Order: sequence, then structure tokens, then C-alpha cells
Amino acid sequence: MASVPTSTTRRRLPLVGRRAFQFVTALNVFALSLIVVSGGVVRLSGSGLGCPTWPQCGDGSFTPHSEYALHGAIEFGNRVVGLVVGVVVLITPIMALRLRDGRRRDLTLLSFGLWLGYLGQAVLGGITVLTKLNPVTVAAHFLLSMVLLWNAVVLDRRARQGAGPVTPAVAPALLWLARLLVVVSAGVLVLGTVVTGTGPHSGDSEHPARFGFDIVNVSQLHADGAMLLTGLVAAMAFAVRITAAPAAARRDSLALVAVVVAQAGLGFAQYFLGVPSGLVALHMTGATVMWVVALRLWLAMVARPAPATAAGATVTDDAPAEHATPVTAPPA
Repeated sequence: MASVPTSTTRRRLPLVGRRAFQFVTALNVFALSLIVVSGGVVRLSGSGLGCPTWPQCGDGSFTPHSEYALHGAIEFGNRVVGLVVGVVVLITPIMALRLRDGRRRDLTLLSFGLWLGYLGQAVLGGITVLTKLNPVTVAAHFLLSMVLLWNAVVLDRRARQGAGPVTPAVAPALLWLARLLVVVSAGVLVLGTVVTGTGPHSGDSEHPARFGFDIVNVSQLHADGAMLLTGLVAAMAFAVRITAAPAAARRDSLALVAVVVAQAGLGFAQYFLGVPSGLVALHMTGATVMWVVALRLWLAMVARPAPATAAGATVTDDAPAEHATPVTAPPA
């Protein structure tokens, strides 16, 4: 008598290769950055209430009505981007559970962290619409995106490393400088949301909602934070070249210098030119790139075992520069 499977649980999803998972983790970083930019376009074009209801785009329809015209199309496009991001986020933990070379707890937890963050964004997006683009909820929406990006960048980094203990790759002072740089970067992002919420681009062209702060004062405070960040970035770029540091840290420090200098130029230009929406959009895009690079630089300060190649060798750019001496420091 032929045996018959007793349960459909035997039919499992196929195993996932490490390279495929790494592609999806990188795609998360890109997609979550893209949704920040598309959300910025919504705000800067005054299309925040182009779809006046949520989750529908107008009563009885999930697509924009003709009377909402361009604003409705822009807001609806942002929601479509959000759905695409949702699909990418959805498949990430499923793939983490089906890795061919073994399930890892850190990758699984970080992958499900994206789920929780995306759910929070969906709820906060609805609250933002229902509160008619209150600047507090708009700022919170952007800052939660930055938290999600932090999760995605860490996940992408871990996916390219093996399981095992953290080993510091730089001296303790340099590791603490990297941490401080991330904290100051986060502070500059928070101040940036205050400036935007105080400025002319409230998100709705007909019913603007703004913070009640003085734009000159908050802009000056934001500029002060940016100058502090610029100094820290310059110090980091110099320090990683005179001490033992991974090649990745040296590359990311140069990239961060370029981004921060460009951001400073854009910030001053948009202030003196009357805050044109095009420059604000570039500034917001630059802020997103700055955050990603700052996180990558911080993560490059420590090393983990590299995944084994087919031949059993390992490849990593975490190792300190040639002739470097071992260092000891608390893990990042």
C-alpha cells in the first residue's frame, strides 16, 4: 500500500541562497529610501491631501477621482510606491527563514523588524491624512522612515557577514566618534523636520498647517547642527587615514564628506533663494543618503566572520588596513 503524506506542511517553500537574500536586503535599503523621496514630492507639491481619505483615495474609490487632478495622481503614486515597498518588506523575513546555509536569529529578527516598522508607517500615514497633515504627524512619518532605514541598513550589513561575535576593527576613540556622528546626524534630521514644518511647504496647497516657530531661529539651529556634523565628518575622514581602519570605513568617510558638503551648500542656497521646492527636494534626498552613509560608516567600525565561499575561503573588507595592529574596544 502506497504511503500518503499526512500533512501539507511537507510542502515547504524552496530554500533561498545567500546572494538572493543579499539582493533583497539591498533592495530594502533602496526602496525605503525611494519612499522617503516620493513622500517629499507629495509634500513639496502640496499634494498631501490629494487623496482626502485613507486607505481609499476619495469616498468609494482606491484610485484618484478626476476632480483631484494632479495632486490626487501624485499622492496616489506615492501610495503605489508604498505598496511596492510593502511587497519587498513582506518577502524579506520569509526568505530569512528559508536560508539555504541555515537560519540566523539576527537576520530573522531584523527582517521582522521591517514588518513592524512598515505596519507602523501605514497606521501613521492614515493618522497624518486624518489630522489634515498636522506637522507633528508629518515629521513623525519622516523620522519613522529613518528608523526603518536604520533597520534595513543593519540587516543588509549583517546579511553580508557570517554569524559570530563582533570584533572591533578600530581603536575605541574612533568607534565612539562613529557613534557620536550617527547621533548628531539623527539630531540634524530631527531639526530638519522642524524647519520644513515651519516653512512654506506644509503638504497641502489649500489648507497649510505649520509649526508656530520663527523660521529664522529654527533654520539657524538646524545650520548649527549641520556645522557640528560637518566638523565631526571631517575629523572622521582624517582619523581613518592616520589610524588602522577598514577599507570600507575609509570609502564611506569620503562619501560622507561629499554628501555633507553638498547638503550644506543646498541648505544655504534654499534659505537665501526663498526655499524653492526643487532645492528642498534635493536637500531631502541628500538627507536620506547622508543617513544611510553615516550608518554604513558606523557599521564598518566592527567586523564579524565573513561567509565562506564555495572554496571555503572568506572575503571581507572589514579587516583593518595592512600592517594594522589589533585593537580592543566595546562592540558597536
